[in-house]
Amino acid sequence: MPSISLNTATAITGLSKRTLWRHIHRGSLAVVNINDSGEKTQVSLIDILPLSCLPLSEIEQKVVIDADAGHAAAQTDLALLFFAAARPTEAVAWLMRAAEQHYPDAMCYLGRCFLTGTGVTPDADSGALWLSHAAVKGHPLAQAVTQWLQSAAGQAVQATADQSTLDAALDQIERDTLLRWLQSIAH
Repeated sequence: MPSISLNTATAITGLSKRTLWRHIHRGSLAVVNINDSGEKTQVSLIDILPLSCLPLSEIEQKVVIDADAGHAAAQTDLALLFFAAARPTEAVAWLMRAAEQHYPDAMCYLGRCFLTGTGVTPDADSGALWLSHAAVKGHPLAQAVTQWLQSAAGQAVQATADQSTLDAALDQIERDTLLRWLQSIAH
């Protein structure tokens, strides 16, 4: 039976641990492994699905299990699911877990979150730092954004503190980077 930690269950349901424990005591949520502190308590993923605020396909359920197990790529994918569900604060929490494992995609996304204030308080220094870490690891989008942030155009946009202009510029850099990559593999 696939299981996830109680901490991950709270993330994908939006319910508190206290509420999940009530479900456990009522018998509507199966405990697979219990730990006195609750930190390592594992619950049935199948029982959590009806409570989830994320509609999860079978593939996405595997992402949740892998993210819960600490796999950085899956944690980043789970963060993207939270972004799609308009839950940026949860998304940032999962990106932070993956970024702390030095996963470049997570560092790049997290940097953008800090730049734009998506799911966190805007912090240009933290954003630039996470992006530079990803850029050093060879992440092409992080390299492009870092270069832009250091350019006159990037400095001017940041100085205006206009979030919509910043978002539009970052979106354009992402499109351009993706297009260059697609062109490079097409030849």
